[in-house]
Amino acid sequence: MKYLLLILLAAIPIAWGSGAGDTGFQQLWHLFSGGELSFAEKTILLDLRLPRILGAVLVGGMLSASGCAAQNLFRNDLASPHVLGCVNAAALGAVSALLCGASAWGMSCCAMGMTLLTLLILLIPGWCSRWDGGSIILAGIAVNACCAALSSGALYLADERLHSVVFWLLGGFWRMGWKEISLLAPAAVCGWAILYRMAPDMDMLLLGDRGALMSGVDLRKVKTTALLVIALLTAVAVSCCGVIGFVGLAVPHIVRLTGGGSFRRVLPLTVCSGALLLLAADLAGRLLSPDREIPVGIITSIAGGPFFFYLLLRRRAPYA
Repeated sequence: MKYLLLILLAAIPIAWGSGAGDTGFQQLWHLFSGGELSFAEKTILLDLRLPRILGAVLVGGMLSASGCAAQNLFRNDLASPHVLGCVNAAALGAVSALLCGASAWGMSCCAMGMTLLTLLILLIPGWCSRWDGGSIILAGIAVNACCAALSSGALYLADERLHSVVFWLLGGFWRMGWKEISLLAPAAVCGWAILYRMAPDMDMLLLGDRGALMSGVDLRKVKTTALLVIALLTAVAVSCCGVIGFVGLAVPHIVRLTGGGSFRRVLPLTVCSGALLLLAADLAGRLLSPDREIPVGIITSIAGGPFFFYLLLRRRAPYA
């Protein structure tokens, strides 16, 4: 864990000093040493690059933590926030707010509202079937398809705003500012803290519903709380940076393969790994095409698609 954290801390100044233009590591050194910097250089370092770096770290950790909780919840290494329909529901709410000209706070509120509405739809079959995981997944697939269709309809009505909406849906940190960080940071810290506190109960879920119930776990309370935390982390992340795929699926699975253990150990490793992955993907998107930035969602999907196929080929049941 400490080595991964050191790598992440080392990657942050590298990403901070890299990018298009003449503002680089020399100006970054002047910023810390008290040297002279122009107004433009300060703006690039403090108002453009630093928020997007922090945003990449926070969003990577949020999506990875959501996937880690979902895989424990369903005892399935293919589970992710996408399975619950949270991602497309949050995207639908954020796109609707974006088309109406809402602010970052308005987009986040709409995204969280749509995600909570999705959860209410998911909780109905969950309660009726005593929290059978299969019924929740099937309901999530249905809601996911519906939200995707409605998002396509919103794109059809976008008119001259189509380019900005499509670029936002591809996922990226190009619009990340301090307002978005003020939304992401509290949600991330609260979500991580709640999941970490729930670690013993999350471990018991791996025994199956009957085994967890016999161990004294309140299934409805634990599963409801886990779903709400997954929804919170996913909705806030999507509302601030768009749809970024495969992070919640791939990162927790890789961490379990390389450093598996209890949820209390896996969660911090997953958060740091997801943060490092999105920080690297954002840096690659900026450096590979300096004139026209590549959205992070494209990079993660290109890398995550083959990995998802690999998971399907060697699928097993490590949570059974």
